[in-house]
Amino acid sequence: MYKVLIVDDEAMIREDLKDFVQWEAAGFTEVRLAASGQTALLAASETKFDLVLADINMPRMNGLVMIRSLRESGYKGHIVVITAYGEFEYAKTAITLGVKEYVLKPIDFREMNVIVRRIADQLREETETVRSQQYAVEAKASAAELLEATALQRRERAEAAIGALFAARERLRQPLPVVLSVLQQTIVQAEAQLNGYNPSYYATKQPLFLELLQRQSACETEQDVRQLFRQLAAHLIDCYEAAGTVEGGAFSQLKPLIKAHLGEEISLEWLAQRVHISANYLSVVFKKETGENFNEFVMRERMMTARELLRNKEHRIVDIGERVGYANYRSFSRAFKNFFGLSPSEFREQQGSR
Repeated sequence: MYKVLIVDDEAMIREDLKDFVQWEAAGFTEVRLAASGQTALLAASETKFDLVLADINMPRMNGLVMIRSLRESGYKGHIVVITAYGEFEYAKTAITLGVKEYVLKPIDFREMNVIVRRIADQLREETETVRSQQYAVEAKASAAELLEATALQRRERAEAAIGALFAARERLRQPLPVVLSVLQQTIVQAEAQLNGYNPSYYATKQPLFLELLQRQSACETEQDVRQLFRQLAAHLIDCYEAAGTVEGGAFSQLKPLIKAHLGEEISLEWLAQRVHISANYLSVVFKKETGENFNEFVMRERMMTARELLRNKEHRIVDIGERVGYANYRSFSRAFKNFFGLSPSEFREQQGSR
C-alpha cells in the first residue's frame, strides 16, 4: 500500500533496515534503497514515496541537503532521519524541514519498528481523510447531475449519475452512513429545487419527500440506498412532467428578480441561491426559454433598461450606467455601443433630434 525509500551510504545499514524492519506488516509494500542523496532525489522524482528514511551524515550530499531539496521539489511525505551522538545540531535543523522522527545509531530495531508502525497509522488516517474529501467532491457533483437530469426529465442520465455516485463510493471505500448522508442532502435539495420550479405543485408533493426522508433512515444495505436514490429520481421526473412548463413555474419569477437587481453583480450562482434551483439547471432553463445563455440574457436586460432610461433626459448618463450595473461611464458606454452601435450620448442626441 505504502512506499518507503531508505537512503544511506553504508550498504550494511541499508540492508539491515530493509530486512529487520517489519515493513510489510506495517503496510509498506515497496521498499527502495539509495546509496546517496543524488540517487535518492532521482528516485523520488520518479516515484511518490510515503516515507523517506535518511542518514544525515553522507558524503557529497548530506541528508539535510537532500531533505531540503526534496521539500523544495514538493515532497510532503514523512521523513525519518538517522543520526549519531554529537549530530544533534543536524537533527534540530531537520525539524525545521518537517522531520518529526529521528533514530540514533547504532539503530535499535525495536524502536525503529515502533516508529514505522506509528507513521503507518498516520498514513492510514491521512489516506482516509483524502478519500473522504474526494468523495464529498464527487458525490456533490453526482447529486447535482442527478437533480439536473431529473429536472430535464432525462431518465438514463439520472441513472448514470446514481451509478457514478456508487462507483465513487466503492473506489474511495466510503462507509454506508456517508452515502446515506448524501441521500438525505439530495432529498432536501430536490425539495428546494421543485419548490423553486413550481411552488404550488411542490406543496401537493411535500408528503412524498417526507416519506423518502423517513425511509432513508431505515436503509441497511447499499442496495437499499441505491433503490431509494432511483425512487427519488423517478418521483422527481414524474413531478417535473406533471408540473408543466418552466414558464408556469420558476422562470416567470426570474426576469423581474433580475431587473430589480441590475445594478448589482449578478451571476448564475447568485440567482440560483435566491430561487433554490441549481445553477446548472438554471443555465439549461435560460437557453431553453430564451435562446440565450444567462450572461447574454442579463446583458440584454441591462441594455434594454438603459435604453428606456436614456429617453428621459432627467437621468444623467453616468447614473443610468450605475443603475444597470456599470461602475463608470467608460465601461457603460463601451457595452452600450457594442450592443446598439451608438454610445449612450449619441443615442440620446438621436432621440432629441426626432
